Amino acid sequence: MRLALTEDYTNRRAADEATSVAVAQDGNSLDVAFDVTQREAFVESTETNGSSVLNDDYVGVYLSPNGPLGFQYAFFANPRGARYQTSSENSAYTPQWSAVTKRTASGYSVTMRIPLDVIRSGGRAEWRAQFVRATVHSNALDVWAYNERATSASDATYFGTLEKVGDTAGSGSGSSGAASGRPRPRAQIYGLGEATSRAFGGDTSRLGADLALPITPTASILASLHPDFSNVETDQQTIAPTAFAHQYSEVRPFFTQAASPFNTNYASLQSPLLLYTPAIPTFRDGYALEGTQGPVTFGAFDAVGDDRTDAAETVDYAVSTPARTYSVNLQNIGVNGAGGLHDDVSSLSTGYGNPHSHDLVFLDYASESGATITNPRQATYFESGAGYATATTQAFVWYEGIGPQFAPADSFVSQNDIAGFNGFFSETIPFKANTILHDISLNSFVAALGDTQGTISQSDAVVQINVDFANLLTVHSYYSDSAVRTFANELLPFDNSGFLVGYKFNTSTPTYIQYQGGPYYHGTLDAWTYLTTLQVAPRLHLTLEQDEDQYLSIYPGEMRTNQWLERASLDFQLNKETQADLGVRRVIGSFLPTAAVAPNFVPVVGGNISAAFHFLARDGKSEFYAVYGDPNSFSTTPAIFLKYIRYIGAPKGT
Repeated sequence: MRLALTEDYTNRRAADEATSVAVAQDGNSLDVAFDVTQREAFVESTETNGSSVLNDDYVGVYLSPNGPLGFQYAFFANPRGARYQTSSENSAYTPQWSAVTKRTASGYSVTMRIPLDVIRSGGRAEWRAQFVRATVHSNALDVWAYNERATSASDATYFGTLEKVGDTAGSGSGSSGAASGRPRPRAQIYGLGEATSRAFGGDTSRLGADLALPITPTASILASLHPDFSNVETDQQTIAPTAFAHQYSEVRPFFTQAASPFNTNYASLQSPLLLYTPAIPTFRDGYALEGTQGPVTFGAFDAVGDDRTDAAETVDYAVSTPARTYSVNLQNIGVNGAGGLHDDVSSLSTGYGNPHSHDLVFLDYASESGATITNPRQATYFESGAGYATATTQAFVWYEGIGPQFAPADSFVSQNDIAGFNGFFSETIPFKANTILHDISLNSFVAALGDTQGTISQSDAVVQINVDFANLLTVHSYYSDSAVRTFANELLPFDNSGFLVGYKFNTSTPTYIQYQGGPYYHGTLDAWTYLTTLQVAPRLHLTLEQDEDQYLSIYPGEMRTNQWLERASLDFQLNKETQADLGVRRVIGSFLPTAAVAPNFVPVVGGNISAAFHFLARDGKSEFYAVYGDPNSFSTTPAIFLKYIRYIGAPKGT
């Protein structure tokens, strides 16, 4: 099968450069060959397989074997042959597949070979598919299947169709060979050794396993025995000004798959994160069920600790066609533990949309019960609204209400005891090819929220204008007039007006300067960020960052404070499978006040040094980590971790 990428989805026009694709099945693999014409300079700084591929020029294929509502898979490669893949079944999806690249007289070519047995097809032989090609310099995303109603290039409702995939008999009747049928079981066995001083727990070693047993072609039972929490993390330390608590990313292997079916909302914009797995402490054993069956997606897990159990269940029914979209989601999360801990939250999320008119409506509701709830009416969350959404324009108006006692143990709620209306508008205007401007975008947000006493608890008026130039220069300008009622029942400002000027801002080698300032808490704020990532050698990147927050208080008893964050890191991409990193970070001064807790203006000093080495064998059967320290700790953790993982059966994350 031969096809062409003729439409630029991002800029809503015909593709400016030619890209042809040849698709064929060779035994138990799908072969996809891209021939790319490109006159612009290549952006290709990524050498090691990983998500940074999406910051370069790249080609890719999306596959939805079971249509718009089943698991979706995507495979990408940049001009250097570095690969990245994603799947809605598991955020750690890392099967073994290949991408061979070469330079051509007119650009470059990429030939992918994707094994069919790493995809849950349910035995279907007709797959929805999309082929894409991204070019950084022209801000273009060329696609095969284009429809102006699609709100993203990865919307499977508007994909094209590949026929007889995995159909070794060539019948095309919908029954396929074993290559694309039921997935294989997976056992992930690990051994971990830690060397550290007695003050940090002393030397230790442990063994554990993560297991996945398919019970249907699209569903699996999961188990985590003696789970491992030593995975290499990114440095999430920040001093960025905000009125609310910071939200962290989940990295634990059990939850990267078990939690994937949860938090499904049709279109809500400000809803609390009802399942926030970083709030679940270290557990001893975990068990889960997840999968899809036609329009139904379901999941359940039980994380058992020594004195606490966290359990959750969800089921989602969704329909997506060119004529209409709608869904209904039910979810429950329960926590029980020592000391009388009991908390339960049940939720409903639903919505309906018309792709022809681009209109939609949505509703979310949740209710919490438990030992700390004295008035059930004050332990609820409600959100409902309507909107208009296309690929370049979004407009929403909605009402939200969060009771003063709504604070589930396994949820992330930025602020409770609020009720009122919100509005959001976004418009992106693309410019013609070969002009100085790529696009201009406008984003605005307003909110007026009160509490149960009838007083204002939060108000927002935010406007941001982004201008992207053809030479990869980016300029952002933003105005913020925000106020939040604090722990002390004061309505105080938390403004963040300012600007950002950047070069290659959305690539792996960005450079930018950012300023945020204005009335803040009991005074004013001036916050600066300076960051650059330099390619100092063909496979070596150096990142330098300095942040400075200056808080000038006019409140009696409060003092002027300064805080600095200085960070440097080296990223050495040895080859496609091997990467080494070294990070150094220092924080000096007093943290900024927030709305949630009383400020502590006592200066702090914390330095952190961490290093990591990672190798994933080409056959996907072995993985090795060597780590010093913890990049998320405020100060250095003097510990060395050595971890070896052996994958038996299906590949990592499948």
